[in-house]
Amino acid sequence: MARFNRLELPDDPPLEPQSQEAGMIPEKPEKRYRNSVTDWMQEADKQRRMGFYEAALRSYGRALECERSYVAAWVGQAQMLVLLNEPRQAEMWTISGLKMFPGNADLYAARSQALCRLGNHREALQYSDAAIQGEGASAYRWSVRGEVMTAMKASTAVHCFDSAEQIDGDWLVRTENANILRYYKSPLSALGRAAAAVNVTPDASFAWMIKGICEHESGFRSQAIKSLEQTLQLDPEFKEAKRWLTIVQTTGPGLLKRLFNFFRK
Repeated sequence: MARFNRLELPDDPPLEPQSQEAGMIPEKPEKRYRNSVTDWMQEADKQRRMGFYEAALRSYGRALECERSYVAAWVGQAQMLVLLNEPRQAEMWTISGLKMFPGNADLYAARSQALCRLGNHREALQYSDAAIQGEGASAYRWSVRGEVMTAMKASTAVHCFDSAEQIDGDWLVRTENANILRYYKSPLSALGRAAAAVNVTPDASFAWMIKGICEHESGFRSQAIKSLEQTLQLDPEFKEAKRWLTIVQTTGPGLLKRLFNFFRK
């Protein structure tokens, strides 16, 4: 999907013909979106916390329409593109962002994550080094470091994810770390992070859904069903949770039961 084209910020709409008549002072063009950058960033955060990454991508873009120099929106765009499995476009976006914000550590982290998803672990590590060494600290930089270490099968990955969660105790950090581990086919490790997320915030429906998916992918069918049912108790209209519940309910017994049946034979 060509999402990158939609990331380009449109120019202001042309002036109305009557405002350009001789002797008239042209009125200031009206912006396409009237909400403030803060409004759009809050909307993006809300959508991200439900796993609505397409919608969050658009909201980050609208934040940039309000204020092109808002670096957090640049980082958010790149993060959403990675989560939408478009790392090449995410990398292109970070290149553009780093031209505007040279040396920004979170954009370095975003570039690192995109490169890691593209399989370029050597460059991903270099950008991760630059991100960690940059000014300040953020959970995202350490989550990306954890991803790079996971992709490179390094034992320090656990420490990196732990560091991210110590910097920011938000349940979303744990949930997104769980999704990183899921991406690299480590559902049991992901399950620990997802379970910690629901312990932090028991009313986060997205966290419960990710926990259920991790349980399903780890072979714990009955636990997965309970987690997904809990998701729908919190948000009965959560379509993605309904889809996953149907998947789990229509699959065979979980891993532990299959192993029990195998050894019983």
